Amino acid sequence: MKKYVFFALCFIVWGCKNKSNDNFRLSPESKSKLQISSLQIDTIFLDSVPTSFVLHSGIQNNLVYALYYYFCKLYYFTPEGHYKEKKLGIGHARNETAIGRIAAHTFLNDGSLVLYDYQGGYNIFNKDILLEDFFRIPYENKKKDGSTNREKLYNNPLDYSPVYNDNICRSYGNNVFFKVQMAYPLCNYVCSTKEQLENGANIVETNLQQQELGRLLAQGYPQSYYKNSLEKAIFSTVNFDITLNGDFYVTYEADSLIYKYDKDYNELECFGFSGKNMDTNYVRITSTKESRKHWRNERLTKGYYNWLEYVDETGLLFRSYQKGETRSTDGLQIYKDGVLIGDVSVPKGLKVMGYIAPYYYSYVIPNEEKEIMYLYRFKL
Repeated sequence: MKKYVFFALCFIVWGCKNKSNDNFRLSPESKSKLQISSLQIDTIFLDSVPTSFVLHSGIQNNLVYALYYYFCKLYYFTPEGHYKEKKLGIGHARNETAIGRIAAHTFLNDGSLVLYDYQGGYNIFNKDILLEDFFRIPYENKKKDGSTNREKLYNNPLDYSPVYNDNICRSYGNNVFFKVQMAYPLCNYVCSTKEQLENGANIVETNLQQQELGRLLAQGYPQSYYKNSLEKAIFSTVNFDITLNGDFYVTYEADSLIYKYDKDYNELECFGFSGKNMDTNYVRITSTKESRKHWRNERLTKGYYNWLEYVDETGLLFRSYQKGETRSTDGLQIYKDGVLIGDVSVPKGLKVMGYIAPYYYSYVIPNEEKEIMYLYRFKL
């Protein structure tokens, strides 16, 4: 997706350093002091509840929760997996929602819950899960294809749309942040590779108080994407987390480095190591048609960095990575103050969700065929 003439230029720059993009101005300082070689992992099965098995989970008030995106039900479980209570459901009362299907969600620091729908609607519930506010920000897709004024498009939040597959929604203060992609076919990573690598944003901010879109973040790509760009097309988005003080940690799916920014998105650090035994023999994608054809199989069978979680309680950063279909395990990297202290094999699907002392918990894993839900936990 990068024009071939441009490939030659990227070889004179190394690591994170990118003179044309302040998001990647720092050279990597990757340090390792390996202290963790393996984990003793427990499996916790959750009590059975009515479910569609399409869910997202998290930790709130020292409880594990599972939010079901189709049925709009919010279940709470004890750390041992026992059912505690249910909130929400489909309906028009204040303790219900008529959202239809949830696209993404996040909790704010004060316990408020934000549900995002597929029409750009924000449903805000207070800490008691009672509806407090609703507003909508429609995306500006007026049947444009992006063939004109491309320079302006990359800097206008309304010209992006959420990444609904594997979306991430995080919060800081009264703002929420989503993964996004350019809304117009001619401006996607495949069709406009040079522009995407230089200017394409991956995260958008929404100000809940002002009820409007804010900053575009994670604009441009690190230098690793400038080589064999088309092979990385299906792995061209980001994973990110935000600390309690507003620092951002960002990792790109096909890039071994992790980038740390302050709340104003000034780059603070650049560090990281490649995961072990990853299958990165990606298919070269040269058209949108090829992307649709190979997208699902590539993401199921190849190796890439698929989650990032910062645990404020302990100051540890966890980066999960998929090794590939032919590998028997996935990988988990553990960083402390930018130093790699562990890179261990873990069961497939394990992504760190958070911490309830003395355990770290994985996100809930549904198995529709066996009609079970479970998670992993471990101590360090």
